[in-house]
Amino acid sequence: MTTKSGHTLKYLLAIVLASGLSDAACAAPEAGVKTRIRAVLHDPMHPFAELYVAGAEGTRIRLNLAMEGLTEPQMVSLPKGLLQLYSSPTFDSAKPLANLVGSVSVPGDVKQAIIFILPAGEKGKLPYQLMVLNDAYASFARGESRVINMTRLPFAITAGEHSLEVAPARIVAVPRVTRVNAMNQAQTLFYRKVDKEWIMLSERPMQYTDTLRYIFLVYVMPNVDDPQIRTLLDTSPPP
Repeated sequence: MTTKSGHTLKYLLAIVLASGLSDAACAAPEAGVKTRIRAVLHDPMHPFAELYVAGAEGTRIRLNLAMEGLTEPQMVSLPKGLLQLYSSPTFDSAKPLANLVGSVSVPGDVKQAIIFILPAGEKGKLPYQLMVLNDAYASFARGESRVINMTRLPFAITAGEHSLEVAPARIVAVPRVTRVNAMNQAQTLFYRKVDKEWIMLSERPMQYTDTLRYIFLVYVMPNVDDPQIRTLLDTSPPP
């Protein structure tokens, strides 16, 4: 027969055991989150650059890069929610950041991302600047466009019936353009702000359909004054 004191002892032991398991779980090291990414490297001075990201513990894997367009997707690890780029696959545990060339925080709710990589060209900073675009089709639907402003300058875009301002270092969503001609084309104009006036930077006809996604990358190269625009067309199916 189990006594009342025996029940009490078992109850106390259960509490101690549960507490110990909880403490052990809290003390466990944080695992790197896995995220599906595609990358865009725009560095005319180093078009064949090799960059590496965190792989399994203590290792690095080569980042998929392409000369044109978006790369094939790959799964990468994000220690503490950071995408960190390295110039070498070697890893020195005593100096884990020795070859770090770029870093960006990826929001925890972003499971598919496009990473834009441009030379920073600023003393005292890492060689590359990075920006993250949520690549999930629920966030970036077909037929829509995105403007990635990787400069310190304010811009604006007019695409069909839409006119939007794009603040420095920001991403702006352009809704589906419906005011198109018989060939599904609409004029797309970009402006930069000089003092208090908007000056047209670029004008081009673009074809807008519900199967395409456009990405307009606005950038300034180191030691170059004039901003430029690179257009990326994404026709990939949802993963």
